[in-house]
Amino acid sequence: MLSVAGSRNVYFGLLVSALMAGLPAQFGAVAAAGTVDIFSQPGNGSNNMGGTNEGIPTSPAWYMPPPGSPYEWISYGATGCNTFVPLTGICTAGPQNPAGTTVGGTPTAVFYATFTVTDPNDSGWLYVWADDTAGVWLDPGTVTSGNGDITGATMEFAPNGNLGNNCAEPQPIGCTAGTQANIFLSLGPGTYTLVFDAYQLIGGSPFGLMYDGVLTSTPEPASYMFMGLGLAGLGTLVRRRKRA
Repeated sequence: MLSVAGSRNVYFGLLVSALMAGLPAQFGAVAAAGTVDIFSQPGNGSNNMGGTNEGIPTSPAWYMPPPGSPYEWISYGATGCNTFVPLTGICTAGPQNPAGTTVGGTPTAVFYATFTVTDPNDSGWLYVWADDTAGVWLDPGTVTSGNGDITGATMEFAPNGNLGNNCAEPQPIGCTAGTQANIFLSLGPGTYTLVFDAYQLIGGSPFGLMYDGVLTSTPEPASYMFMGLGLAGLGTLVRRRKRA
């Protein structure tokens, strides 16, 4: 038979367990196994122009991520700022800078990023930049590799055909600071593919894509209930000890 002190210790242990069960990962509970990082980097993802994504030299006008960030500008080849002329502020064209196209026409290139969600619900923001612009699709099914066909996809952000000084400006999706698309995603378990239809609207100029996002586990309502019970119980126990 437990003593009064022993009963209190057991009660205290149960309350702590309830509290920890309700704590989201960012408050010290076990980290969510289903956290998903989505970012553009050489070797990450694929494209319909040759398979492997490559890093590219950037135009000084393009938005650059903070030092140490995992994401960077990518393309299918040497389509970036091949030579920059400070006197004119112009990036000269290289042998792989693409010809121009139009929004609504055939994309210059199509990029794919496939990821898997394992938690009951993961959510977070995806940010997308492009020169000159891009459309973003989310496909819960199959992407036909090689030709850009999309099966069962939904559009998350439309391409912008209004050119500014450097790319689609001042509205998203563009290449400069503040012209990125901000896309909120909330997804259940499954495998998904993000599809980026990227457009170069002015031929012979730099072309590329950059994206970054993190999806994390959203606590279930039951988790908050357990945390509430734990906090309420701990408060009661503290009051009893003070009276004793």
